[in-house]
Amino acid sequence: MLKLLSVNFRRAFLRKRFIIGGGFPLFIGILIVIFAYRNGATVEHTPFLMSGFLPMLIGITAGLYISQDYTNNTIRNKIICGHSRISIYLSNFITSMLGTIIIYGLYVLITLGIGSIIAGVSSDFDLERTIKGILLTYCILLTFTSLTVMFCMITSGVSGTVISTLLYIILGMSSLVFVFIDSDTIREWFMNINPTYQIDNVQSYVYDSDLLPLEDDVHISWIPISSLVVITLSTVLGISVFNKKDIK
Repeated sequence: MLKLLSVNFRRAFLRKRFIIGGGFPLFIGILIVIFAYRNGATVEHTPFLMSGFLPMLIGITAGLYISQDYTNNTIRNKIICGHSRISIYLSNFITSMLGTIIIYGLYVLITLGIGSIIAGVSSDFDLERTIKGILLTYCILLTFTSLTVMFCMITSGVSGTVISTLLYIILGMSSLVFVFIDSDTIREWFMNINPTYQIDNVQSYVYDSDLLPLEDDVHISWIPISSLVVITLSTVLGISVFNKKDIK
């Protein structure tokens, strides 16, 4: 496992895809700070401005990394070399998770850390609420990452990458099911465990304003629990399918 992780870290974090994929939100973060400084705005909410875009970026970055392993027969060669399929899956899982942590962490560091020095924060800035919002956002992004790894590991080529990239939109559109289901209880559960809507819920919690109020049926405390459940289930399912997958 350690050998696989060592190889993965070198291959993943030094590739152009990761550099470009990870560098893009950093570039946007720098632009946000410059814009805030030039327009006299504050930056306390900037860590959450790209929350809806980052799941798609994760799908592209992590998805292309894993799909290229299939294209280059890297996964097949690892199996031939005697590595277990569970170790291969988990090494890609850990690598992708670490990539997500690094990318969002650097984005927060630029927008809030450096941004607060350059542009400043408002007088009613709530540090505790902001930190909690960042940690909740991490939970959601790691959920998307786990789903990305699952789809990309159980499919071959770029199909998993395409699904992962569109996952944020697909989960958002899934609310259309309530056109046919008239149940407030089911709707409440769905809106609180769906990662796409969790992003909106965290933004409402952090902004805490009349323009973006936090609905009474939104349960922020559910996010870490639902994330842990989805990550666990998607990993178990992904490993189970990958173990039986015919890799040519």
